[in-house]
Parts: sequence; structure tokens; C-alpha cells
Amino acid sequence: MAKIVKRKKGKKSLKTLTFSVTLFLFSALLYLASSLFLRSYNNELSSRKQQITSEIAVLETQNDAIEVEISQLASAERVDEIAANNGMTRNQDAIITITGETTESGE
Repeated sequence: MAKIVKRKKGKKSLKTLTFSVTLFLFSALLYLASSLFLRSYNNELSSRKQQITSEIAVLETQNDAIEVEISQLASAERVDEIAANNGMTRNQDAIITITGETTESGE
């Protein structure tokens, strides 16, 4: 009877060992697959970030050019020139300047 008990323990430990090795190999395979997926996803995000950064740089350059054009179109000299071409003049008496300063009395 002692031999039968040893055989049962041997089969049980062999099943446990087989299960453990199988679980370990499955875990290693999942780790490898997730590592490869995360690496490729990280590379994709990095390239997308570089593309967006370059697009931002292009748009900032365009915005600067547009701001310069706006300031040129809105300059007082240009407005005076267009008015003079149409026979208009600037009336200095009609110009009112408002400042943000207040007087001592609080008005």
C-alpha cells in the first residue's frame, strides 16, 4: 500500500508541475505580446506627435505673416492715403482721445 500512495503523490505533483510550466509559458507569451504591442503603439504616438508639432510650427508661421499683413492694412498712413485718393481729409477737431487714467477726485 505504501507504493500506491507514492504513485498518487507523484502523479499529483507531475500535474501541478505541468500546470505551473504551462501557466508560466502562457504568461511569458502574453508579456511578450503586450510588450511588442505597447512598443509599436508608443512609436505610432511619437510619430503622430512629431507630425502635429510640425503642423503647429507651420500654422504659427502663417499666423505671424497674417498679423503683419493686418497691421500693414490697418496702419494710419494707409487709411489716410485711401481717404486722400477719395477726396477726404482728416478733421483733427473731431478726434477724441480717451485715456485710462483717473483724477484724484475719483472721476
